[in-house]
Amino acid sequence: MILDELTLHDFGVYRGEQVFRLTPQGPDKPIILIGARNGGGKTTFLEGLQLAFFGRLSQGFRGGVAYEEYLRRTINRAASPKDGAAIEVKFRRVLDGREQAFRIRRTWSVQNAGVRESFEVFVDNVHDRVLTGQWAEYVEEMLPPRIAPLFFFDGEKIEQFADLGRSGEIVGTAVSALLGLDIVERLQTDLDVFERRKAASNASISEQQALKAAAAAADAADARLGIELTALSGAKRDRDRRILLLDRARTSLKNQGGDLFQARQEILAQEVELAGALGAVNRSLRGWAGELAPLLLVEDLLGEVAQQAERESQADTAKAVLDHLTKRDRQVIQKLKSSGANGVMLHEIGAYLDDDRKKVAAEATTPRYLDMPRPARAQLETVIDQGLPAARDVYQALITDLDGLTARKDDVERRAAAIPAPETIAPLVAAVEAETDALQQAEAQFELAQRTAEAADRALVAARAAYKDTMERQVNSTLQAEDAQRMLEHSARVRETLARFKAEVIGHHVHRIEALVLEALTRLLRKEDLVTAVTIDPVTFAIGLSGGGWDALPFEQLSAGERQLFAIALLWALAQASGQTAPTVIDTPLGRLDSGHRQRLVDGYFPHAGHQVILLSTDEEIDARHYARLEPFISHSMTVEFDPALRSSRVSEGYDFVRVEEVA
Repeated sequence: MILDELTLHDFGVYRGEQVFRLTPQGPDKPIILIGARNGGGKTTFLEGLQLAFFGRLSQGFRGGVAYEEYLRRTINRAASPKDGAAIEVKFRRVLDGREQAFRIRRTWSVQNAGVRESFEVFVDNVHDRVLTGQWAEYVEEMLPPRIAPLFFFDGEKIEQFADLGRSGEIVGTAVSALLGLDIVERLQTDLDVFERRKAASNASISEQQALKAAAAAADAADARLGIELTALSGAKRDRDRRILLLDRARTSLKNQGGDLFQARQEILAQEVELAGALGAVNRSLRGWAGELAPLLLVEDLLGEVAQQAERESQADTAKAVLDHLTKRDRQVIQKLKSSGANGVMLHEIGAYLDDDRKKVAAEATTPRYLDMPRPARAQLETVIDQGLPAARDVYQALITDLDGLTARKDDVERRAAAIPAPETIAPLVAAVEAETDALQQAEAQFELAQRTAEAADRALVAARAAYKDTMERQVNSTLQAEDAQRMLEHSARVRETLARFKAEVIGHHVHRIEALVLEALTRLLRKEDLVTAVTIDPVTFAIGLSGGGWDALPFEQLSAGERQLFAIALLWALAQASGQTAPTVIDTPLGRLDSGHRQRLVDGYFPHAGHQVILLSTDEEIDARHYARLEPFISHSMTVEFDPALRSSRVSEGYDFVRVEEVA
């Protein structure tokens, strides 16, 4: 559907006839920008558009005022009530593959203290009497009034959507409206009423009274469950808030050295333990130094002493051998001579024996310094081969222990030095303790509320079962006709079928809405990883967010601007899910958002919100900077100026709140 023109005649602040041209230039320029200061007529524009389409079914403007009184109040104060006011809308819609031009006109005036209203529909410039009479059914199919707030909304009033609890109700209402489930619910209610009446009509007076009492008890139990569920929801929010506050208090305590403070006794005990261990190692080192340790300083000299002692021992052995050889050699020469050996042989043998004695004599001439006895030499060798290596191993082990204990002692001393003073940490400890107590109380309240709600639910189940049993007894005892019994059975089956149908339809479409909401949030939020998943409970329609390092993102973690963007994303997603091709009309589009969030709407939402987007902006919202970014998507613009002298607003072409040089 494309809105081509809106004409307001003596409606609200618009005196006389004021025409808004709304036809976009093309699909690449969907935005029609209308500027007006506060009180200039932006909300009146939106109000007039809804009134033209929906009449007494229009939502959000009457504020509880009766429809006729509302119409009376909308007539311009400078106009005659008898002449009244009028709204006319021209729009186009493709139907059965052919585009048709529509013109609807709603007029009203005060006649004889009453309000007289007239409504007409023209199709392709021909008055259509049938469509005029059946407009309520036609507009219900084209753009149901229940979902109109998804397309026509006030940017300053969407805070009611920016709450997870409230948004769940909105999703539930929207899903019911989008899928036509309110008809299913009405049918279920009608079937229940039918069963009650059918059972009651065939029951005796006492049976009817019992049935009414059971029904009243079931209704009271249902109301009680609603109260308890509301209390449970509040207790859960309080518990979740307390969990967040306790986490913050613990984080502050940890950042200020709370962990070290809480472990101070253990740290001080470690200091004492390490001091004792170091003392033991030092005592072991002193004991080690009093044994063989000094000999490690002269280990090379001890080796030389051992070698000298060995050489002296060998010299003693050589001297003894030399004396023996001298006697033996004389005996050999004498024996040879007595045997008649010739002189040559005696000479050669004598020379050989002399050379052999000289070699032994050379070994016997080693200088003697030590004269070390054999037991002493054995003891020295034991010290060199076994004692000194063992002493060196003990030393290495003790030094390793000393280094390790010293490093641990240094670390413990650093931790001890970092322990904050009690007067510094005491307020933070007190805050953690207070938040822990508050959380325990909140959890106790939540558990109590949960038990109470469960008891109320059981009471409701019991009351409904009692009502059902009573009704069944009434039916079984009073129904005379078999067809009446059959009708009740079929009605119960139909109600069960409708319940299953409703649950399956909702479950199927909720996943699509989750994806659409996440896609819209991804486009609008500056922090791309703030929300990574959106879940919607198919029974309660409660919305859950996750992301930003949270398994379940607390809604309190979102700023006010982020919550408003969440509300807009929710409306955007629901509008897409509706499958309707209605224009998007936004009054005060940037609301109370800061500059960063405004930029996200300007870039990510307005150019893509629909095939026709009508923005009703104040002079402080879409300024030169935002206008420059929107300009490629703007079809045309208008300005509404209020004339204080005439007390009327008029429409002019162009957006007067931005100068050309500012955009350039």
